[in-house]
This record gives sequence, structure tokens and C-alpha cells, in this order.
Amino acid sequence: MKPFEPSRPQDEVIQRPVMGTIRKRVESWQQHATIIGGRYQSGKSVATEEALRGVRGVVRFSIESADWKRMMFEELKVENSGLFKEMMRRVGEKLKDFPDNLTKYPVLLLDIPRTTIEGIDRVSSTAKDVATDKIGCAIHVIVSASSAAVALAFDAGGTERQEDIWVADLTEEETKEFLALHGHEKNWKDFVDACGLRIGDLVKACENLKKGMPLDDTKQEYQRVADDEVATLHATQNR
Repeated sequence: MKPFEPSRPQDEVIQRPVMGTIRKRVESWQQHATIIGGRYQSGKSVATEEALRGVRGVVRFSIESADWKRMMFEELKVENSGLFKEMMRRVGEKLKDFPDNLTKYPVLLLDIPRTTIEGIDRVSSTAKDVATDKIGCAIHVIVSASSAAVALAFDAGGTERQEDIWVADLTEEETKEFLALHGHEKNWKDFVDACGLRIGDLVKACENLKKGMPLDDTKQEYQRVADDEVATLHATQNR
């Protein structure tokens, strides 16, 4: 059983307090789903991945359509919910061979992209089913919602039946540390003026600058994204 490997190398990731919060939640988990929320591009996926670095028993799936459950079963090569739970039960049994693992429970990490609106109800009911109603199955469901709108739409049975962890924007010190990794420690304030303190925006601004795109153009692009985020929130609330 291989340890979880994040998509970004560890030396490209700045350590943030929220990563410790997520790890403590995983370590102490016994019941209820965990929702990782925050503004778009605040770094939820990276924070969650880094918190799970080296953890065994993590199954990850990205939800991109209302038919996500069938697609997940196909990817995992199981035919239905019953066989999926049996597979995860066996993962839990196998974890007994790794007493130093952060958790003794299997983790189902569900990524929800910002563009996904349909299927959120099914995500909520699935999380409630395997993480709350049937503790014997003992699957820790972690939902990483790419936008605040999606996080707000998630409901595993009320606030008492889910743990919400908020990934905030970077602090100024964290921003300086991150931009120093990309060689922009001297003009970090220019990046903050163009992008704010969301790490995803800062990453893209660094990439755009390498391609010759000025920070002012990046700033205008981010304003359009912000407008789209508001529209997505309204669409989710009016479903």
C-alpha cells in the first residue's frame, strides 16, 4: 500500500498552519465528513495534499459530472456501492500492518472543481452514508471544494455532522516566502497589488510573467474570474 504522493514536490510548497489542522483532523478522526473550503485559488488542494503526504490508505477522485459515482466505481474497478465499501474495508484491514500511519481509517478524498455544480447533492449523501450513518464502514470522507460556492452547497446532515476547515488567503509573510521561491522576493508587493493574497493566483501570475504577460493584464484576468465566481455562487444558491 503506497503512501499518498501530492502532485507538487515538497520543496515547492510552503508550510501553512492549516496543513497541521487537516493532519490533526485525519489523525483524530472517528466520524463525520470533513469539508475543506475557502475562496477560489486559496490553496485548498495543495494544503490538503500536503497534509496527506505520506499517508497510506488514501483514495482520491475528482468529481467532474453528475455521474461521478459510476465513473469512480469504474476507475476503482468495483461494480457498486457494496463492493466499494468492501474494498475500503479491506484497505482499513491492511492499514493494521502500518501502525505508524497517521490514521487507521481509509480516506476517500473527493476533489470538486469550481466548474462542477451538478452532482453535489449526491456527494453530500455519499459522505453522509459512509462517514456518518454507517460508522462500521469507517471511511473518512474529505471533500476539497475548489470554490466557496461549492463548499456552501455541501451538506452531510448539518454542521453537527461535518467538520468544516477553512483555507484562508496567505499572510504577507507567507506570500513573501512563496514569491521568494520564484525569485520575486524584491517585488512581492507588485504581485499582491495585482493578485491579492490567494496562492493560486500568485502561481499563475508567476507563470504568466515567464510567458511575457504583464502583471496588469493578469490583474484584469483575475477580475473576470472573480465575476464568474459570483455568478457560480448565484447559480448554486438558486438551484
